[in-house]
Amino acid sequence: MVDIIKNIKKLGFDISNPTLPIANYSPFIISNKLIFISGQVPFKNNVILFRGKIGKDLDLDSGIKAAELCFINTLSILNFALDGNLNKVKRCLKLGVYVNSTDNFYEQPMIADGASNLLRKIFEENGDHTRIAVSTNSLPKNASVEIDSVFEF
Repeated sequence: MVDIIKNIKKLGFDISNPTLPIANYSPFIISNKLIFISGQVPFKNNVILFRGKIGKDLDLDSGIKAAELCFINTLSILNFALDGNLNKVKRCLKLGVYVNSTDNFYEQPMIADGASNLLRKIFEENGDHTRIAVSTNSLPKNASVEIDSVFEF
C-alpha cells in the first residue's frame, strides 16, 4: 500500500495549513466515496506566488512551479477533508488545469505535467489520472494557474 503522507514528507512539502476560500464557495464537497476539490491557485502564506500570464509575465518553468504549488494546496485541502488521513485516498480521478496564458502560448500540457508528475511521485502506482489542460485569458486574482480535482477514497 502506498504511504501518501510519507511520500509528501519525503519530498519536503507541508500540507498542514489548507488555504481558505477567497470567495463564497466550499473548498471541497464529499459525495459517496468521491471528494471534489475546488480550484486551487498558487497560494503560499496567503500570497499568490505566481501572478500573470504565462508567455508574457512568466515563463514555462514558472508555470510548472505554479502547477506544483496548486497541487500541494490541493493535497492540503484533501488532507483536511479526510481529517488528516490522506492515506485513505485510493486515487485521483481527474485534474483540471487552467493556465492563464497568452494567445500564442501552446505548452499548457507541459505546465499541467508539473502537477501530474508530482501526483505520480506521491501516489506511485496509484498515480494514473485523467486530465484537462486549458488556456484561459485570466484567472482569479491574476493567478497564473488554477487546478480543480476529483479524488476517490
